[in-house]
Amino acid sequence: MRAAALASIILALSGITIISCSEPVRVQSFIPGAGGNFTYSVQTNTIMTPNDDGAAEVIRREWLAETLGAERMCNGGYVINNRQLVVPPQRPALAPTGYTPANADSAANFGNTGYVVYNGACL
Repeated sequence: MRAAALASIILALSGITIISCSEPVRVQSFIPGAGGNFTYSVQTNTIMTPNDDGAAEVIRREWLAETLGAERMCNGGYVINNRQLVVPPQRPALAPTGYTPANADSAANFGNTGYVVYNGACL
């Protein structure tokens, strides 16, 4: 018991933070279209809420800009023509999940999850 307490104090004083997280932070899809159009979607969850005026939205817009840069698109800027929240059908809380470790998305349709989808075009 003392050893565990001492180890906790040492970790705290050394500045080491242990974070356990099984979900990836960014789950996204990018589809370039004709004439500089594009569709970008990114998954929401408990941390990356779907609000359109908060910190999560700012992060998603930064991800969109990074993705456009990686795709070498929209060097002169872009406009978002449509933004929508797409929520998949939600299963009841106590229903069997059908979860399999080989398919991490098999348990995704429960709780605060969905996709924020942006349709835009290069300027």
